Amino acid sequence: MTDVKNVSVLGAGNLGAQIAYRLAFYGFNTTSYDINDDAIEAAKGRLETIAGKYVRDLDDVSEDKAKATAAAVKLTTSLEEAAKDADIIIEAVPENLEIKRETYSKLAEFLPAHTIVLTNTSTLLPSSFKDSTGRPEKFLAYHFANDIHIANIVEVMPTDDTDPAVVDQIVEFAPEMGMQPIRLNREQPKYIINSLYSTWVDQARDLWVRGVADIETIDKVAAMIAGSSQLSPFLAQDRTGFGVVYGITKNRAETGDPLAAEFNRRLKEDFMDKGHIGKESGEGFYVYDENGNPTGLSEAAKKNYPPVG
Repeated sequence: MTDVKNVSVLGAGNLGAQIAYRLAFYGFNTTSYDINDDAIEAAKGRLETIAGKYVRDLDDVSEDKAKATAAAVKLTTSLEEAAKDADIIIEAVPENLEIKRETYSKLAEFLPAHTIVLTNTSTLLPSSFKDSTGRPEKFLAYHFANDIHIANIVEVMPTDDTDPAVVDQIVEFAPEMGMQPIRLNREQPKYIINSLYSTWVDQARDLWVRGVADIETIDKVAAMIAGSSQLSPFLAQDRTGFGVVYGITKNRAETGDPLAAEFNRRLKEDFMDKGHIGKESGEGFYVYDENGNPTGLSEAAKKNYPPVG
């Protein structure tokens, strides 16, 4: 058993809020940081939504327990406050290399000597920004899947500079917050989860952009193959949120991939610019009812786009 008591999460977006809630649910003193008051207000709503999911999806979680957990998460716009007394910091800021480097550079001056720093990056290699942390020997990747209260696995991936004893400690820590650690022996772009999942989703996006089939058909076939709608690629992207989806696909688009570039153009102009960012906003590729259930494709998803490629 580790002696971890205080954990801070940087970034209170879709996944950052889930991580913070999970930590508080398992009894850790939890601080959630984001950049401004508007982001903090949005985080409060996310925590309340997550509380409802715990009651709905998990056995023996009362509404009182779920609400108390949400209230237990301390919210702040101060990096210094987030770093104070932290045994572990989990970074979940946007999937942008420069934003991550800048965040770590600012954080470094406030970190206690003993603090371990973890990144939840899903596509970037931690070695690309390890030096910004000021403590590469105490830095590694700690990558969650979405809906972590159900998909409770976390990938633990060190860099060449990570102290093996720190890796061991994080592997031991994961079950203390209700997660099953998946230990990777070396750095791998997209880790295990996204190496498998991104290939699946990329193919679905390309089929849509090329005009081979519509979204509903692609998701239906995917559900039949996987035996579950959880892996229907467009439904899954709604759950992930379009901010993350756009950032991940941008890396592909910038290499000159015309299909990825067209997918992101559609995503931004017809969805994101209109406030439709996925399930969290009530509309993405699908429209959702008040209980979060999809009721059918959105108008933008049904649009007749000219095929590319």
